[in-house]
Amino acid sequence: MSGPDFPMPAGYVWQYKFIVWLQQFETPWLDRVAHWFAWLGIEGTYLLVLPIVFWSIHRKFGMRLGYVLLSSMYVNNWLKVTLSVVRPTGIPGIRSVDVLTGPSYSLPSGHTQEALTFFGALAAALRRGKKWAWLGAFVLALLMGLSRVYEGLHWPTDVLLGLALGTVFSLVGWSVGKWWTYRSYPFSVRATVALVLLVLLLLVHRGPMDAQYAGWMLGGAIGILLEERYVGSDISPAWWRRVCTAVIGMAGLIALQWVIQWPADTGWLVVRALLVSLWCTLGAPYAFVQCGLYRRVKGD
Repeated sequence: MSGPDFPMPAGYVWQYKFIVWLQQFETPWLDRVAHWFAWLGIEGTYLLVLPIVFWSIHRKFGMRLGYVLLSSMYVNNWLKVTLSVVRPTGIPGIRSVDVLTGPSYSLPSGHTQEALTFFGALAAALRRGKKWAWLGAFVLALLMGLSRVYEGLHWPTDVLLGLALGTVFSLVGWSVGKWWTYRSYPFSVRATVALVLLVLLLLVHRGPMDAQYAGWMLGGAIGILLEERYVGSDISPAWWRRVCTAVIGMAGLIALQWVIQWPADTGWLVVRALLVSLWCTLGAPYAFVQCGLYRRVKGD
C-alpha cells in the first residue's frame, strides 16, 4: 500500500496506512460492533457503576476501584492536553464516524486505558482465575482500541500507550491502593496525605476534564473521611437493602446532577464534582443509615 500523497509527521505514515487498511473491511455490522464498543468504553458507564459498587457491594473495594480509575482518567486527560496530538479526523482517505468541531486530542486512547484499568483492576481483585480474567480484560481493551482506530478517531499509537498505562494502573495502582487501604495510620495522617495529594492534582491540571477528575477524588476523599469519623456506617447483608441503596443513591445522584446546571467552566466543574462525590461518599450513606438500610458500626 502506497503512502499518502500529502506530508505527514514522522512516525505517522505507517499509522495512516494501518487505518486505511483496517477501514477497507467496513461493513454495517462491523460499524455496529464498533459503536457498541465505543458505548461500553465511555467514562459515564464506569462512573455510574462505581457508586453502586461503593453503596451496595463492597465499601473498601468500591473506594479503591474509584481511586484507581479516576487517577487513570486524570492522567489520560492530562497527557492528552500536554502532548496535544490531534486525531486523524478530517484527513483525506480516512473515514471518521464523528466530526469534531472543537480541539480534541487523541494520545493516549481514553477508551483503551480506562477499559483496561477498570476490568484489569477487577481481575486483580480476584482470588481465583486471576490470569484468565486479566487476559480477558486485556483482549477487551485491545478490541475497544481497535474499534476506535476503525472508526477513524484514534491513531494506533494512541491505543498502544493506552494499553501500557491501563496495565500500570490496573496492576501497580491496584496494589498500591490495596497496600494503603489496609494501613492503620491515624485519621489525621490519612486525611493530610489524601487532601494534600489531591489538592496538588488540582494545581497541576492542564484542562477542565482532569481538573474535574481531581475534584471527584478530592470530594470523595473528604466524604469518606467525614463518613468514617461522624457516621460510621456499613453495607447491610440483606440483598433487598442493597438494591434499595442502589436505587435511592442513584436517584439522588441524578437529581443532584439535574439541579446543578452551572456554566461549564473549570471552576464550576470542580465545585460540581466536589458536591457529587460528597453525595456519593457522605450524603448517601448518611441517608441510608437514617432509612435503616445501612448498619451503624460506630456510635455518635
